[in-house]
Amino acid sequence: MITSCTKPALVSAAFTGLFLFSCCQTAFAEKLTPKSVPIQIRLAEEMTANEDWEEAARRWIEILFYFGPSDQEARGDFELGAIALHRGRSNLAVAQWNKVVTRDPESEWAERARKGLALLGKEPPAAPETPFPPCITEETLSDERQFLVATEEMAHGLHIFAIRDFLKITNLHPTSDHAAEARFRVGTSQALLGHPERAMRQWDRVTRDYPDSPEAQMARAGAAAWHAALRAAGTDALAARGTVSESAWRPFRRYATETDRGISYADDLFENGIFDYALQEYAKVLCDIYTAKGADNPHKAYARYRMGVCAYRLGERDAASRQWRRLLAEYPESPWAHHATQALTDVGTTDPFSSDAGRPAPALPPDLPSAVVQRYHLGEQLVDCGLPLVASKEYLKIIFVLTAGKPNPLQAEAFYKLGLCQHLRGRPDLARTVWERTIAEYADTPWAEKAGTALSQADRRETALAASLTEPTR
Repeated sequence: MITSCTKPALVSAAFTGLFLFSCCQTAFAEKLTPKSVPIQIRLAEEMTANEDWEEAARRWIEILFYFGPSDQEARGDFELGAIALHRGRSNLAVAQWNKVVTRDPESEWAERARKGLALLGKEPPAAPETPFPPCITEETLSDERQFLVATEEMAHGLHIFAIRDFLKITNLHPTSDHAAEARFRVGTSQALLGHPERAMRQWDRVTRDYPDSPEAQMARAGAAAWHAALRAAGTDALAARGTVSESAWRPFRRYATETDRGISYADDLFENGIFDYALQEYAKVLCDIYTAKGADNPHKAYARYRMGVCAYRLGERDAASRQWRRLLAEYPESPWAHHATQALTDVGTTDPFSSDAGRPAPALPPDLPSAVVQRYHLGEQLVDCGLPLVASKEYLKIIFVLTAGKPNPLQAEAFYKLGLCQHLRGRPDLARTVWERTIAEYADTPWAEKAGTALSQADRRETALAASLTEPTR
């Protein structure tokens, strides 16, 4: 039996190297696309290498329940168990590895799961009498897949991701049969996160938007129970003050076009207090990721304004001002330019930690001709807003996903910018690894030269820091 103090270190060491097990793409005869399981596995491996554990877990859940079906279910469950250990969730690791052993008992992943269970002092379960059904089939519809992903994220304690994915159903699939239940579960996830005021607001929406659904009855009961509990605790007024509200703001709730749905989704994320990913969605709208080729995008000024609001909520005050100044430069006749002017005045007057000086946010080119170019500029906007972790995921998609593993003109630059994101995250070890890869894989590009310069500067900083810690003070 392993003691509680030694389990994490031993298990982590035992499984070092298993995460980056390469997926054999030659086993797949069909042409690879960005949604192909081998491509998504590569992305999951890179997120694991970046120690972005929750995002890696989410990616494996999507491989199982959204991008499948495939023959990678045993591996997916195994990887989720391994990642659970890094998240401090040994019980979840045991549950996942038990699933591997019972789902595919003869696979290599089952053998590895048994070793993991033994290290945790657990006996593997007996083989089931009947085989497990697949997670999804070819006939599983996209909204059903999205619902299964969010449900699994909720089961793994990934409540922020669950909220995001349930909200995709209510906004991007508004006619889905799962819409009412998805909205109800957003409220449940908020309650589990310790935000009863947000939970009650979501349940109120269930009763308004889906009054005849079974979920409406549960939502009324849940809201009533929380109201009573908060009153009894004397914290009902305190909870009400914790809500996200702006007296002059009315969330966008129209779904006629994909761009409408994108802005509605961003507003919904903001209402639920998920400001970093709300900002990302506003930036996606700005970069035309939701806009069909050749279609009009009437929401760019609004998206830029709301990016500033999100940045301010996240404490990135100068980034907020930069968004509003860019809005004034590009859309001076927009009604949102007036709001931006007012915001700059109010923030500069009332917030002593803000600045109304400096450059505007990066401009977008007049044309964004491809998904790769759109994602590149999305990453640039996110870095400028102080969200290097969110931006890093966009650079990873440029490198590994959008052209399905084939070279594209922005890969070298995206590699360099990925290292910059890790540096901005305060992870010099990960930044060094990425910049060394940039030099090795793109040796004849200016981005390899920039990566070399960045490494030299990092070495000088480390040397100076070491000297400052060893020299005696005077």
